[in-house]
Amino acid sequence: MPVANCIITPACQERSASSGNLIELWANESNKSSEHMTINIVVSSEQLGNKYSVMANLQLPTMWSSGDVSLLQTGLARALEQYYQLASGDVHVITSLVSSGRVVENGKEIHW
Repeated sequence: MPVANCIITPACQERSASSGNLIELWANESNKSSEHMTINIVVSSEQLGNKYSVMANLQLPTMWSSGDVSLLQTGLARALEQYYQLASGDVHVITSLVSSGRVVENGKEIHW
């Protein structure tokens, strides 16, 4: 259940139309299956402080190894760079680990 919540600038929204499938880019860049990946895109109306074209909050279950976490977060960053045609300094990814039992899907707590 890798879930990425991405906040993008309006300029990124305009660039994304013909850039391919973002989920598949992420799967390819991380060498992981896209089967359970989810990306939510929100367009920002304002950003203060440090400026990033894309800010992503990646949520991963604690069952992933540290190597897999690294692959998923760096793969997400590279996929976002490609998809929105950005330099690496324009993409910011923060990863949070979610403990077993802290996810509800289909009305049931998920345990791993």
